[in-house]
Amino acid sequence: MKKVFLIALSVSVLHTLSAQKSDPYQFKVANLKDSVVYLANYYGEKLYYADTAKADKNGAFGFSRIKPEKEGKFAVVLPGPKYFEIVIAEGENIKIETDTTDLVGKLKVLESENNKLMYSYMAFLTAKRVERDTLTKQLEANDGNAAVTAPLKTRYNALNDEVLAHQRKLVEENPNLFAAREIKMSLEVEPPVELQDDRNAAYFYYKSHYFDNFDLQDDRIINTPLYHARLVNYLNKTLIQDPDTISAALDKLINKIKPGSEVYKYTVHYATYNAETSKIMGMDKVFVHMVDTYYKPGLAFWLDDEKLKTIQEKAGAKRNTLIGKVAPELILADSSEKWISTHRDIKNKYTVLFFYDPDCGHCKKETPKLVEFYNDYKGDVAVYAISSDNDDKWRAFIRKNEMNFYNVSIPAKAYADSEYATKLILSGKTTYESLKYNDTFDIFSTPKVFILDEKKVIRAKDIGVEQIAAIIDRLEEMNKVASE
Repeated sequence: MKKVFLIALSVSVLHTLSAQKSDPYQFKVANLKDSVVYLANYYGEKLYYADTAKADKNGAFGFSRIKPEKEGKFAVVLPGPKYFEIVIAEGENIKIETDTTDLVGKLKVLESENNKLMYSYMAFLTAKRVERDTLTKQLEANDGNAAVTAPLKTRYNALNDEVLAHQRKLVEENPNLFAAREIKMSLEVEPPVELQDDRNAAYFYYKSHYFDNFDLQDDRIINTPLYHARLVNYLNKTLIQDPDTISAALDKLINKIKPGSEVYKYTVHYATYNAETSKIMGMDKVFVHMVDTYYKPGLAFWLDDEKLKTIQEKAGAKRNTLIGKVAPELILADSSEKWISTHRDIKNKYTVLFFYDPDCGHCKKETPKLVEFYNDYKGDVAVYAISSDNDDKWRAFIRKNEMNFYNVSIPAKAYADSEYATKLILSGKTTYESLKYNDTFDIFSTPKVFILDEKKVIRAKDIGVEQIAAIIDRLEEMNKVASE
């Protein structure tokens, strides 16, 4: 039994009596009595409370009818917690009996065509899985003995074909049942036979038809875990992990979905969240694209004006430092208050921007690695290290770590005196963007690293110091190939 996670408690009035004749979804569970039970609905991969009931002394209880737009996959959750799943769809009534000692194995569907189909299908899969596991063990035990393994492999392949044929048969024979549509959603798209020997052609077909088994106009598809799993796999494994490729693919997918629908909301929200939280360098470009394209009044209908403004501002903070863009110029002062510009004063082939805090524990560990890197690469590479502090502690940190590169910060007086800061900007010594570099470069934690090329184009960001050398070496190899 899978562990169940229930969130977002929002329940209807507790059914204080046993199952009523008026309840459309009725259950009787042996060895359960006088217990509170829950009905939970799937929304994506998670379960949310939908209704609550009280089982009587005979284990009987019932739930009120679900609204059509909420139909889909549900879980009946018993003390433990443990649960069994049901399909609620097409306005049909449900009557099920089972036993706490084996919820699924002893489950009987007395009424509900959807659940009869789902549980007969589950029983079929269980039987075939047992046969598959037996074949797998026999193949492993006879590895290297072709005379024995050849017929086993033939049976293994035939078993897969049997399962696929059965799945397609159920889908074809039950077009109006949501349980059959759910089976269809679980099927992989198969490229035509004539394309299967061409890996590139097969891949592009698979990518183009990836969601063919999903009715993107049916909001109920998000009320099962299947669409979420499909979307996660599509964005993170199926597509080439390139921001422009992913943005284009998302636009194509979202254009197939009706604006204002729950599928639209789910797809846009998850794709945006996925890009924002990605650990892959450069995916903030997808985040900015999603916000620019879909987070507008009337489109992002699930957000109020304040939340919409917040996410737009978040995208704006990232916009100036996307990979491939020229980095904003930084003009900050070194310990002798000489103002140094990243664009005018640094002529090296590469510039590493290192934002740090001398008191930050992680920064203290990374800085010696940066010094070691610089000593190996100086000449081709300049390091422009920006400290959040400007005091004696900062200067001692520079000396202790032998940071023999550009060490800059904002003069302490500019922090304390806004008029002085304004004079610095008006005199041309620095810029507003430089004095507000945390906002300009979206620095919300330290250390943070950028790699710029000789044109000050951002080539890498949000990486560890130990990655800098490998990235620069790779950039050099790319430049060499391009020049040949």
